[in-house]
Amino acid sequence: MKIYVTSRQQLTLDLWSGLLPRSISIEFVNGTSRSVQADVLVMSGVWAFDRYGGSPSREKAQVLSNSRGDGLPEWIVVPPFRPVVERGGEAFIREDFEQVSPAYHAVLQSLRAIRVEFGESVRVVLDLSLLGMNDPHDDLTPSSVARAIEEFVNERAEA
Repeated sequence: MKIYVTSRQQLTLDLWSGLLPRSISIEFVNGTSRSVQADVLVMSGVWAFDRYGGSPSREKAQVLSNSRGDGLPEWIVVPPFRPVVERGGEAFIREDFEQVSPAYHAVLQSLRAIRVEFGESVRVVLDLSLLGMNDPHDDLTPSSVARAIEEFVNERAEA
C-alpha cells in the first residue's frame, strides 16, 4: 500500500514527515488530494457525506463510490468516530476508548477497511485538510497516526 499525505502547509508536512514511520511507503506532497494519482481518499464525513452519500458511523469506516467526476479518487473512505454509550440521554465515549486518540482510531480503522475492500496494491491519500488534521502546531495528531500506521503494518506482517 502506498500512502500519500497531502497538505498545502509545508510546516505541517515537515512535522508529519518527522513523526510518521519511515518503514513503509509514505510520500509527503505539498498540495491537495488532486495533486496525486490515487485510488482512495480518506476524508472526514463533514466533507464527504453531502457529496458522496453515507452517514455518520461509530462502528466502522465507510467506503463510498465517487462517481462525480470531480478529480478526486474513485473511492472515498470516511473514518468512524470513537464508539459511544448513552447514559441519561447523553452520549459518552465508551470506557474502553476513552484513552484512544480519535486520529489513531480513525486512521487505523480506515486503513483496515481499505485493505479488506481493495487489498494491498492500492494508493491512498490522507489529505490533512479534509481530515481536519492540518495544524502545524499539533504534534499529538501525527504521533497518533504514526502509531496507527505502525500497528496496521505490523498486522500485515503477522498475518
